[in-house]
Amino acid sequence: MEKAAIYHRPESEMAYLAGKNQFRIRLRTKHADVYQVEIIYGRLDRIKQQKLAADSEDMEIIRPNVEAMQCTLKTDLYDYWEITIPVKVRERTQYLFHLIGDHDGELLYDAVNVRLYMADFLEKATPFNTPYYQNMFLMHSNPEWTKHTVWYQIMLDRFADGDENNEPLEKARWDLDKSTATNFYGGDLQGVIDHLDYLDELGINGIKLSPIFASYSNQKNDPVDFYDLSYMFGSKELFREFVQKAHQHGMRVMVQLPLDRMSDMSLQWQDVQRLGAQSRFASWFKVRQFPVQIPSENEDPDKYYLTIDGNIHMPKLNLQSPAVQQYLLETARYWIETFDIDGWEILNADEIDQTFLNLMTQQMHSIKADFVVMGQYQYLPNGDLAKDYIDSANNVDFYTIMHDFFVTHQLSVTEMISQINDALMKNTVYTNQTLINEVESFVTPRLISECNGEEDLARAIIAFTFMQIGIPSFMYGTEVGVTGENVPTNLAPMKWKDEEQSSSMLQFMKNAIAMRREYANLLNDGTLEWGQLSNKYRYFTLTREYDGQKLFCLFNFGYGSVKVVIPQNSEVVLSQNLMEDENKIAQNGFVILKV
Repeated sequence: MEKAAIYHRPESEMAYLAGKNQFRIRLRTKHADVYQVEIIYGRLDRIKQQKLAADSEDMEIIRPNVEAMQCTLKTDLYDYWEITIPVKVRERTQYLFHLIGDHDGELLYDAVNVRLYMADFLEKATPFNTPYYQNMFLMHSNPEWTKHTVWYQIMLDRFADGDENNEPLEKARWDLDKSTATNFYGGDLQGVIDHLDYLDELGINGIKLSPIFASYSNQKNDPVDFYDLSYMFGSKELFREFVQKAHQHGMRVMVQLPLDRMSDMSLQWQDVQRLGAQSRFASWFKVRQFPVQIPSENEDPDKYYLTIDGNIHMPKLNLQSPAVQQYLLETARYWIETFDIDGWEILNADEIDQTFLNLMTQQMHSIKADFVVMGQYQYLPNGDLAKDYIDSANNVDFYTIMHDFFVTHQLSVTEMISQINDALMKNTVYTNQTLINEVESFVTPRLISECNGEEDLARAIIAFTFMQIGIPSFMYGTEVGVTGENVPTNLAPMKWKDEEQSSSMLQFMKNAIAMRREYANLLNDGTLEWGQLSNKYRYFTLTREYDGQKLFCLFNFGYGSVKVVIPQNSEVVLSQNLMEDENKIAQNGFVILKV
């Protein structure tokens, strides 16, 4: 057995509290190197003491617990073994790993060494320890509603124009003008309210809005005032009405929050430009030198002050400033307490101090217990998001893997499965359940465009995404065939005319969302098992199982067709390009069976 591959890290995603008096333990070994793993656990220190006092006749006999671990997921390099063991209040549990190879004996893995397994192992071993129960971090349990949510991302300016009285000064033609970085289409809150029945019929139960704050840009990523709602979207009274009506439709409302910047037109920044270091807001921003000047075209955009992505109109806030923290926390509380929103999505979360994010999350929970704080990351931190940072995040790894397998074909089937399994093992189960599996976002190309206009491929990717652990999310208009490459063409206005919509996409999305919501518990809490596959013909199977329910899936992304046998007692839940008369699935086809 390869000793260098054997790995366990206590108090991490490999050892964590998994419920009341339940502790989840994970072990990594080299792929196909270990035949069986047993965990030996209990009060091993007392067993040692018992052996030392073997002559005592009245001592209670204590024996270690020995249970077989299950090999749950495999990658190209490693196998992962898991088990849940009971733990007690105010008592540490010690544990060791007993590894059995096919041909080369047995090993004992403890906290300091990997050695040959011997009969007197307890006398020489240094066990791993669970944390003391009272000091264990019982992870913030995400509200049950998140498991059942399908997020629908709306850029307000591009979804629907419901009120002609709050139009921008220059308005693009909805059906004719191409989306640019600066044009406005006039979408507003009334437009969303007018189409809540449409979203309800689609099956949506989570609306994620682009920033709503007063701003001079179309995306509102550069707030002038975090307390103020953009006049282009309507009044605050209308926003309250929108949230209330969304709740009446069974929908949660999340709003994107650009915490780390303000507009150069904000009163705070204007004061800094006017008074320089004497401004009471001088410490609010990351100023490099006073007096603050606007860099010329040939100068570094961050020469005088730090900006967001080199945009001189978005000076970066100093989140270490107590005054800035107080301002942001108070405004975040304001929108929850006044309008009853259900979540914040923190933009650019990679560059925000994690201590501040954690403080914000705690304060939001104190206001509304089932509130969710999500981070939009470019590089996802591993481990336990809820323990160290926030409630949820976009699943960066999943999006990258999907792009590399489905779009660019850089990965084989085996490599894709291996990378998904590896990504799952980076986190606790609870973190995986809260991650947002985005098939697209405001900063990526549209899914259908990524698929070169092949809607059947886009539908297959959505079906596959809906079968994964985590919470699915897609952009407005994908259900009717809206396309677009990179920003800003990916932010095209919604298609509302029947003749412009893809009826096949719309019906598929209704069916797929209904499936995801019906089997939400299975798809978030259930086991994931990969089955038959072919790298040459690019097909694979997987099974999801939980609490007596089982879904079997076959996906075919090869050029040819694949045979499929549908058991008599099974039920086709969702399918595409399924030729039932021939028992075949064509290219970009799939079948999801309830068995």
